[in-house]
Amino acid sequence: MPLFGGIGPVAIGEILRLGRLQDVRRGATLFAQGAAATSLHLLLEGFLKVVQTGPDGRQIVVRLVGPREPAGVLALLGPDQTYPATVLAVAPSVVLTWAGAALHDLREHHTALTLNAMRALGSRTQEAHARLREAAGDPVERRLAATVLRLAAQIGARLEDGSIAIAAPLARQDLAELAGTTLATASRVLSAWKQAGILGGGRMRLVVRDRRALMRLAGA
Repeated sequence: MPLFGGIGPVAIGEILRLGRLQDVRRGATLFAQGAAATSLHLLLEGFLKVVQTGPDGRQIVVRLVGPREPAGVLALLGPDQTYPATVLAVAPSVVLTWAGAALHDLREHHTALTLNAMRALGSRTQEAHARLREAAGDPVERRLAATVLRLAAQIGARLEDGSIAIAAPLARQDLAELAGTTLATASRVLSAWKQAGILGGGRMRLVVRDRRALMRLAGA
């Protein structure tokens, strides 16, 4: 688990005991963009999506958070931080939350967590830059294929027939925003891929039937 990288089992046990289990219903907001970063969360079950609102008021899905991934890591860097995006549940979820005195304890006595948080932020920044490069120079089909492959690697579950089911209940609008395209374009491309047998699934469910074909489309 990247958040606990380099931390011994005894210390991990202490950290987990400081957290508070929280059920998050589908559609509920965990924290909002611009709010003070006063809590750290570790997703145990379900799925979260990270949404940013631009100066023009338009919202885009930046990334998904899957089980065993943290959200709100900026809270570890100090009390003057603010959340750069809104995080909400796309499925009924369970998170472990550190806030108040528990969060202060993490900052003071478990500094390895802060280092891991900084690494996580660096990794996400690199991912964001890669997506910007894709959006600037890659055709829509390539961007969408790369997006589906990333989701399959992050939260995919292999089925008996070798297909990969993307477990999160994602709408086509979510996929369009993740790929940096319009809903109409994403719908057209995804429908064509389903007809070609590359993808399967139904409403809010996506299955990768032909990963090699997707890799070719993504230029991988």
